[in-house]
Amino acid sequence: MPEATLAELGFKSRLKLDLFPTIWCPGCGIGTIMMQLAMVLDEMDLDETNTIIVTGIGCTGRMGGYMKFESVYTLHGRTMPVAEAIKTVRPEMNVIVVAGDGDTASIGGNHLIHAIRRNAPLTVLCNNNEIYGLTGGQTGPTTPSGTKTLSSPAGNPNTPINLQGLVRSSPHAVYAKTTVYHQLHMRNVIREAIEHPGFSFVDITSQCIENNGRRIGFASANEMLTFYRKTYKRAGKDATHLNPFEIGILYPEADGAAATMNGNGSGTTAAPPRPEELPAQPAGPMASTTDSPGAAGATAKPPTADDEAKARKRAESQERAALMAQLSGDVKMSVARKEITLVEALSQAGIPIPEWLRTGASAPAGALVAPGEMEISASGADPETQEQPTELAAQKAEAAVEGRDLIGGAPGGDTQPAAPRTAADAAPPDLDPKEARRAEAQRKLALMQRLPSELKLRVAKREISLEEALREAGTDPEASGQD
Repeated sequence: MPEATLAELGFKSRLKLDLFPTIWCPGCGIGTIMMQLAMVLDEMDLDETNTIIVTGIGCTGRMGGYMKFESVYTLHGRTMPVAEAIKTVRPEMNVIVVAGDGDTASIGGNHLIHAIRRNAPLTVLCNNNEIYGLTGGQTGPTTPSGTKTLSSPAGNPNTPINLQGLVRSSPHAVYAKTTVYHQLHMRNVIREAIEHPGFSFVDITSQCIENNGRRIGFASANEMLTFYRKTYKRAGKDATHLNPFEIGILYPEADGAAATMNGNGSGTTAAPPRPEELPAQPAGPMASTTDSPGAAGATAKPPTADDEAKARKRAESQERAALMAQLSGDVKMSVARKEITLVEALSQAGIPIPEWLRTGASAPAGALVAPGEMEISASGADPETQEQPTELAAQKAEAAVEGRDLIGGAPGGDTQPAAPRTAADAAPPDLDPKEARRAEAQRKLALMQRLPSELKLRVAKREISLEEALREAGTDPEASGQD
């Protein structure tokens, strides 16, 4: 690729110059990466109609806002899945990911691994400044061992992640290494990475003078660039691995030999051929997400009685909610407090009572019923069941004739069930401790409802006890069931 003076380049048409100057620190390498990317996109006639840029969280993520392209500013570390989703829906688009080393290799490391494994047709430009620059200069996944940072003042004790090793673990992926000093080389490898039909990764060593360079001994960004010039050397044309401080580009192996161009602008090597067709797949869509096309066939479980019972309860709940929605707010509150039943509330409001609610059936009509688990209850459809005499009905009829209550024998027309005959029958059932505490809390809440607001507030502030408040309100705690 021939050199050209900046005045002859049309890359500015790919930038939003009205937003300049950028917010990046003076001497930051991200601006250089953006300029070189804009040059490549201009040379390849790529614009917002055929290219989408996905950026990550961090200083590098700001790049999408300065370029005249459709761009997505993703969540931290989620550039790969977002980019893969875009490429899946719009396969004709060029999708370029631009993110920092922290975003790509730390929180996004898992996505990076699987994007490489799937050979996702993406181009990833990694601004590798070996630090978390945006947050102040903490140790990042690519920070060299021994480097003193904000979070490792004694020196980074960990080994930096091997990006080349990750990318080259796939026989289909392209890995390139370059620096912001070697601008023509950077432009060449970016172009070759975009032209590659599969996954390509450009590892760009870049300077962060403010939050990294000065702390490790560089006086200026120019000194860092001079260090890159003196330290980084181009790898041999037939290299199959880039040693430390070597720049170049490694292609997938073809015919057992590595095909490399190393940023010389010589074009790309075709990716290994894919299988012409996939293995035989099961015919037709799966019935459910639990289907499996294994030797034994689909493994979807048939609906069980528990599933049908849940469906029946869900249907009943929906029916009740629809009925409650027809009531006024005050009446709804009364029903919620169990001061009146839903049937009484509907009757008072003049709303027709559904048959299933009026007759006490356990579910609305049409709801699923688990076979063998539910007996037919008394209903209008089966009048014979309503005519069957019961012991309770006989006791009520006898009490009505004698003009007495069922409990205690005193007159008054009370039609409650007869009182227990033995002390064992009268004893309260043994409750679970949690149930006992819940019952006690409900009882106290019911007593609190009888108090005026000022007494409720005094009880809540623990100025007086509930018993004292009841007495002050003229209510006998003993008569109210207070212990």
